[in-house]
Amino acid sequence: MAYSPLTPFSEYLQVEQSKYPELTLDEIQKLKESLEDDQTLPPISDKKYLAFLHSCHFDIELAKKTIKKCYQFHFRIPQVFCELDPLDDDMELNYNCLSICQMPTANTNKNDRVLFMMFQDTNHEIFEYLSLFKYLTMWMNYTLLKYGTCDGMVIVIDSKGLNWRHIVKIPIGIASKMLKFLEVGLPIRLKAVHVLNAGSATQMIMKMVTRFANQELIEKIKLHPAGSNDIFNYISRNELPEEVGGFGKSHTFFNDELYNDLIDMRDVFLEQNEVLSNQMKYVNQQHDQNDD
Repeated sequence: MAYSPLTPFSEYLQVEQSKYPELTLDEIQKLKESLEDDQTLPPISDKKYLAFLHSCHFDIELAKKTIKKCYQFHFRIPQVFCELDPLDDDMELNYNCLSICQMPTANTNKNDRVLFMMFQDTNHEIFEYLSLFKYLTMWMNYTLLKYGTCDGMVIVIDSKGLNWRHIVKIPIGIASKMLKFLEVGLPIRLKAVHVLNAGSATQMIMKMVTRFANQELIEKIKLHPAGSNDIFNYISRNELPEEVGGFGKSHTFFNDELYNDLIDMRDVFLEQNEVLSNQMKYVNQQHDQNDD
């Protein structure tokens, strides 16, 4: 089932419980109450509490820690999490540079959900990692609001066209924090990252990843060299676009679809920006008062 951002929580909960009976209102309330005195956190929606409880396999204590870590990273790198607008020029540039595709199995059941990525334009001058991180942050919020929870998120990246000119543009400080966020702050279950056409440029990135990431995250990354069809041992051809041997439509179709869906959800992102910005100001004011 696909939701709209205006779907009432009661309806959202009912459908999510049909997928995961462990998502009870009582458990969600316990999680909320465990954090109600934490003034460092912004207002959090019931849908987001549900997502964290699910991502942590219904462990309230782990969900509590994950929520705290999540918003710590929001405020450490606000340029990624707190300045989201799908109509910004950098988002349009990212849309033209990269195809980022929510594959169509998302609304069928609770099984693994596939996000596919590949270059549309390999010109390193128009490629920006910060724009990519922001776009993926919007996707993460979008997929939870529109499709709810699932067993696991699988990211498939076709790295064809990646070269050293893209690598040297990596903002190490932000990228290292994003890796830590993937480890401890996600409101989704990240199952695997598959990299197709992996070559020397991919190996350069992996050297950086192994420097900053923990073993659990590293083990989720699987590299597939050029010419390999091993990806289809993990993912059905029905869930991938035709450009990589799948039976789906062209990546450009799915890229357009997601981009337009993000634009339709623009008001949600702008409201979230304001909430996070106000919370960040409040936290900074508290720190300043404590320093006096």
